[in-house]
This record gives sequence, C-alpha cells and structure tokens, in this order.
Amino acid sequence: MEQVDPKPHGRARVKAAVSREVHRVDFGLRLIIVMKTIKGSLLVLAATGTFLLIGRDLEAIALRVVEAIHLNPASPHIDALLEKLTGVRATRLAEIGAAELVYATLMYAEAWGLHKRRIWAEWLTIVATSLFIPLELYELFHKASLGKALVLGINVAVVTYVGRHRFLFGPGPVGRWLHHRLGWGPPPPAND
Repeated sequence: MEQVDPKPHGRARVKAAVSREVHRVDFGLRLIIVMKTIKGSLLVLAATGTFLLIGRDLEAIALRVVEAIHLNPASPHIDALLEKLTGVRATRLAEIGAAELVYATLMYAEAWGLHKRRIWAEWLTIVATSLFIPLELYELFHKASLGKALVLGINVAVVTYVGRHRFLFGPGPVGRWLHHRLGWGPPPPAND
C-alpha cells in the first residue's frame, strides 16, 4: 500500500502556507505594518540623500542626471526645475532632511505600535493617515493621475481596515495600569 505524506512539498506547501496567511484575521494589519516600515526606510534613505546634497552644486548634479537619462535640458519643464534648484540653500536642505527623518520616525512608531497591537497606534494610524486624505482629494481633483488615485485608495483602505478591526488592539502595561488606577473596573486582559 502506498503511503501518503501528510505534509505537502514544493509548490503545494507554499500555496498552503500563503493561503493560511491570507485568511488570517490580521493579514491586513500585517500588510499595513510592512508598508509603514518600508515607507519609513525609504524616508530615511531620502533624508540621507538630502543631507549628502548639502554643500553641493544642485544645478550641476541635476544637469548631469538630465543628460544621463537623455532629456532635453532646454525643455520648459526641465529648465524650470533647474531654475528652482539654483536658489536652494543648505539650511533649506537641512530642514527638508530633518522633516523626512521626523516623518520616518512617525512611520516606524506606527509600525511598532501596530505590531505590538497598541490602542494608541491604532488611533495614531487612523488620525495620521486621515489627515492626508483631504490633501490627496484636492490633488486628485486638481490634476488627476493613476498614482494619486492609488495613494488615496490605499490610505482610505488603511483607515477603514484599522477602524473596523479594533478588536485586534489592546492596552499595553501603562494602559492597563491607568485603567485600574482610574477605577474603570478590572484591568483589561494583557496584549503584550
């Protein structure tokens, strides 16, 4: 009699694992965590690049990039971009780099808090993401593009998902302590 191996191999094993992960109740939350982490990492890279540009001739660098990708530097759009770069000061680049680092820190804080299933992270994600939706709507109506519509759709999906899956979050140690100290009944269960 032929023995059947209970564990699938190769593609069937991968397909079964992916199916299990996709059908988990927190799969969307995991995607949001990964997205926030990637976004934070890209912002750190952008900030690093911005800080490296301090003290350099931005117009010359931009002109080399334009020539390397075979664009016409005399084009009105390229010319306007090169003109804007001539007036950028080192302090402005430092401000831009610092803002990128602050925003990256926010992304990492959201990702960590969502990973730890903290209530504050749920609210931080909902508020921080919702603040961009009116701006994205304005931009979409002002000059529509597929990219803008995609970003708007992702942000609406994130806010909707996190808001509808509140059962995934619980208070941390400080939240449980406050709950108990303020006399709101027994502390909620740990979610560490």
